[in-house]
Amino acid sequence: IVLPNQATAEELQASKQPTEDSLDLAAWKDEMPEKDAEEIESIFRTDEEIAHKEAIFNSLNKDYLVQQERKESERAKEEVSAQDKQDDELAQAEGHARYVKSKTGRKRRKDGPEGETQTTEEALLAAVSTRKISRKINYDAMSSLFGEDGGFST
Repeated sequence: IVLPNQATAEELQASKQPTEDSLDLAAWKDEMPEKDAEEIESIFRTDEEIAHKEAIFNSLNKDYLVQQERKESERAKEEVSAQDKQDDELAQAEGHARYVKSKTGRKRRKDGPEGETQTTEEALLAAVSTRKISRKINYDAMSSLFGEDGGFST
């Protein structure tokens, strides 16, 4: 390859060699002597000769061909089993993800409605007041558990 900017004057001149014509194979065969044509034809095998040579090759190399087929089938089975294993692991991971609880958990409310921190007594009374009143809970005894500051009394 000659780059136009880097070519010498001689390289830019047209070629002095005559261009060759394309070869017409049929005309070439016709002009060839009969003896040479037979010799060239004897080089190429017929379909029957090809089938015969292939049968000989297969019989001589039968063990090798069987071994190669076995290796190929084992490789294909391994690929299928690897794909199945990968699919099973993916399905198992998806199933596991469905049953694993999220780490976020329930957020607890620390502040009262006005934004002030509630005492334990206030929080307990607020929780009880929002729910149904039960006959099994002694609310007076529950109130007596707390002191005046909202902490537990002893």
